[in-house]
Amino acid sequence: SLIVSAFAPVTDVRRALTPQLRADRGDTRLILIDLGRAQHRLGGSALAQVYGRLGDEPPDVDDPELLRGFFAAVQELGAADLLLAYHDRSDGGLAVTLAEMVFAGGVGVDVDLTALGGDDAEALFAEELGAVIQVRADDVDEVVETFAERGVDGCVHVIGAPTADDRLVIRRGDRRLLAEDRAVLRGAWAHTTHHVQRLRDD
Repeated sequence: SLIVSAFAPVTDVRRALTPQLRADRGDTRLILIDLGRAQHRLGGSALAQVYGRLGDEPPDVDDPELLRGFFAAVQELGAADLLLAYHDRSDGGLAVTLAEMVFAGGVGVDVDLTALGGDDAEALFAEELGAVIQVRADDVDEVVETFAERGVDGCVHVIGAPTADDRLVIRRGDRRLLAEDRAVLRGAWAHTTHHVQRLRDD
C-alpha cells in the first residue's frame, strides 16, 4: 500500500492541535466534520477486517474542494484559538476517534449519533474522511459559520460534550449503545494495539 508522509516546521508547539480533550475551558462541545457526507462506506475498515471481509466500497476523496475547504477552516480556527482539541477520523472510525480523545484527555464524553444517519455500526466504524473537534459552547456558531464560509456545510454536526465521569457514553437519542469506563476501554485498546503491532512487525 502507498503511504505518503509530509513534514513541516512547527514554529510554536503550544499552538499544535492534539486529541487531548480539555476539561479546564468551561462548557465545551464536540463537533464532527463528516467529509464523507453520511456515506458510511465500510470497505477496508477495521470493522470489516474483524469479520474477515473486505467490504464492497472503501471511503474516498469524492470532493477535493470540500477537503481543501476543511483544511483552510481548521487552519483559520486554529489561528484564532477556537479549537481546543482535534482528532482525525481514521482507523476504527468515529468510535476509536472518540475513545482516543477520552484517553488523551482523561475525561469522559457523552455523544449522540442522531444527526449522523445510517445504522449504528456504520456511523461508529466507517473510516470516512473527517475529524472531531472540541470547541467552547459559546464558539459553536462561529465555528460552524467558518466551515460554511469555506464551503463545508451540511456535514458539520454537534454530537456531544466532555463529561467528568470517566465514561464513554454513545447513544442515539434515548437508546444507549455504549456506556463504559475509560480504564476498561483503554485496557482493551492497548491489548488490541499490542497484538496488531506484533502481527505487523513479524
